[in-house]
Amino acid sequence: MQICDGWGCGQASQLEGSVEHACWNMTFPAPSPSDPAVRSVAWRFMSEVPGPFQNDPIPTARPTADGIPVARPITLPSVQTRPIANELLLRTSTVGATWLDVAALVLFMVFLEVGMETAIAVIVGMPLGLPDLLEDPAHSALQRACLLPMLAVRAAGTIVIIAAILRYRGQSAKSVGLGRRRFALNLLIGIGATGIAYALIYLTMSLVWLIWPTLWEQMQENADRIIDMVPRLHPLGFAGVALMIGLYEELLFRGFLMTRLRRGTGSWTVAVLLSTVVFTALHAFDQTASALIAVTILSLVFSVVTIWRRSIIPAVVAHTLFDLSQFLLLYLQAGDSWT
Repeated sequence: MQICDGWGCGQASQLEGSVEHACWNMTFPAPSPSDPAVRSVAWRFMSEVPGPFQNDPIPTARPTADGIPVARPITLPSVQTRPIANELLLRTSTVGATWLDVAALVLFMVFLEVGMETAIAVIVGMPLGLPDLLEDPAHSALQRACLLPMLAVRAAGTIVIIAAILRYRGQSAKSVGLGRRRFALNLLIGIGATGIAYALIYLTMSLVWLIWPTLWEQMQENADRIIDMVPRLHPLGFAGVALMIGLYEELLFRGFLMTRLRRGTGSWTVAVLLSTVVFTALHAFDQTASALIAVTILSLVFSVVTIWRRSIIPAVVAHTLFDLSQFLLLYLQAGDSWT
């Protein structure tokens, strides 16, 4: 028969005058399991007979008046939750596959840029007799008209190629820092990162000005370039443009490129530096050398906050707010001269 003591069950048998201990079930001859005497015998057996039960910490409860042991409460060890995996590390992707993904992205973006410029030259430039439409400063009005469509195509192309690579590799959106985990907190951190970026830029520019007296004049020249390059929009229009730029650039440089460079090189430091070099170099086509100092600082701040939060949401927010504030400052500064 089986005797349950409240903690577990076992089994024992009498063989040739010795007691053999097996599991937690105990075999007794015929008496009914409800008989208190039987339970009392079982308790004494477990408590007094030398063997594995004698030193077991579990049967230490005291029997009641009728000899039936009462189970004591058992405190289970705390269950530790499994840490959330950092999908930005791309542990399931090989180094070779990661470099192939980077190469595919670069080739696609080059093809996209060349394709856009060719299309504008054919569709707009040739009918007007302006084959060098995008290069000639004399056609700044037409260049401004082409800017927003080109930004939209560039943003859409970036999202499409990255989505295609993720689907082909079987990777989720979290591998490029897109996720809803602690979304509200990431929004607040993005706002804070904007203030930190502004403070670092101002401090760095003030120090550089000590050895580069014409720094602020170059910054004004950069502002004039932007005014001449970007069409004047309603403030809400600027908000839309800033959001589009912030989203696709952070997805491209921090979400995809930086994480793949880390997987390829094995170092976050190298990945941050390489992605920052690429990010700054691409801005060198239309901005002055002094402005590239600010661009470099922004890239470093966005990279650090992305690695910290395992998400590009704070960087997207900070990038959007920074660009929007710059557009609005230029909007107020230029006034009616910005056409």
